[in-house]
Amino acid sequence: MIFSFRNDQPEVALSVLREVGQWLVENDRTLWNVDALTLENLIDDFTRDNFYIMYAEQGDGTPPKPAAVFILQWEDPLYWPDVPVNTSGFIHKLAIRRAFAGQNLFAAILDFCRNACLQRGIKTLQLETDATRPKLMAFYERHGFQRTYQRQMHEFGDTFLCQFYVMTFHV
Repeated sequence: MIFSFRNDQPEVALSVLREVGQWLVENDRTLWNVDALTLENLIDDFTRDNFYIMYAEQGDGTPPKPAAVFILQWEDPLYWPDVPVNTSGFIHKLAIRRAFAGQNLFAAILDFCRNACLQRGIKTLQLETDATRPKLMAFYERHGFQRTYQRQMHEFGDTFLCQFYVMTFHV
């Protein structure tokens, strides 16, 4: 598969995020309140032009399809208020469509994020997830993220215990 990334189609990105969010709800794995996944809630001065769609091209002549979405931002006053601007990349709202599950797309997303960070002279990438989801936490840890700390977070009217992670690039 050949992957490409676009950050100029927020409506398409939102559609994919809501699709994956709804699948999680229907399978008793709710991660986000789907009704709160709106452009008004997701796009602000820190995320504008940072809501990416990963397109997958099968190599069979069919047009590339949206396979995954994520936000990659360079400042995050809500989750990471103590991290100075442009010293780390932050991944949020990562969602891989079910048709592309199990195809190691996360490795390609990490490569994209790593390259974007290194182009800015940034050597860390951070993310957080619901601390009550051990399988998701183990997934991030298998991909090289290190646990840092936990704390309660409030977003879009929901409160949850959040596990914070960091990955440092050695170049």
